[in-house]
Amino acid sequence: MKTDYINISELIVQNPFASIFPIGSDTLDSISKDMETNGFDDIFPIIAWEGKNIVVDGHTRFAAAKAAGLKEVSVHFKSFENEDDAILYSFHIQRNRRNMSDEDILSCLSLLDTIHGSRDKGNPTLSRKKTNELRAKELGISPHKVDKARKVMEHGNEQIRESISSGEKSINKAFQEVQEARRESGEIKGPVTTGLGNAARYTQTLGKFLKELQRIKMDGWQDVSQKKALDDLESIKELIKSDYP
Repeated sequence: MKTDYINISELIVQNPFASIFPIGSDTLDSISKDMETNGFDDIFPIIAWEGKNIVVDGHTRFAAAKAAGLKEVSVHFKSFENEDDAILYSFHIQRNRRNMSDEDILSCLSLLDTIHGSRDKGNPTLSRKKTNELRAKELGISPHKVDKARKVMEHGNEQIRESISSGEKSINKAFQEVQEARRESGEIKGPVTTGLGNAARYTQTLGKFLKELQRIKMDGWQDVSQKKALDDLESIKELIKSDYP
């Protein structure tokens, strides 16, 4: 690789490189303020694709330099055979210096599956288990967690996947809910789960109850009287309160 000082306007930021890992606002603000005082640190140059000037690594430093109003930055230019080669380089160099969040794991697993997909399909001896082991090694997590993440990607709806991206749910919790929904639909067999699975089962049961109550209401309380429904709700309230002093 060769290193140059170039005008920041000559560099190009584009996906998928810019979206492999999100830029933390606090980190960006801290680095930007440091650059305003001390300038761009040559020890940590931006890595760019030689001949294309596309930023492959150093998106936070690039954004911080722009925010600090710097005109020039230190850049290492590196050659790549193709975009997949450049993406894998970007992923691995960033992966080695951070702890993967569940959001990172989900997005990076999808990215790696896309890049390695054609190779994997061309290898009939590569089982799902072996594929999970290979991805786990790249991601720095256990094959078991890769399998859970994959099942969430394959069987979870958009809302569940969004809940992981927002940090609302972990991969483990989302996996439990996906499996519970699959058992409920009869797609898979097996004993009812406990723990996090109970939350999903409760939500599904409540939804069915409210839907049925709405139907009875629209029918004018012919099948079940309004008094009966209210009495039942009071019984539910008493059941819940009985566990708390």
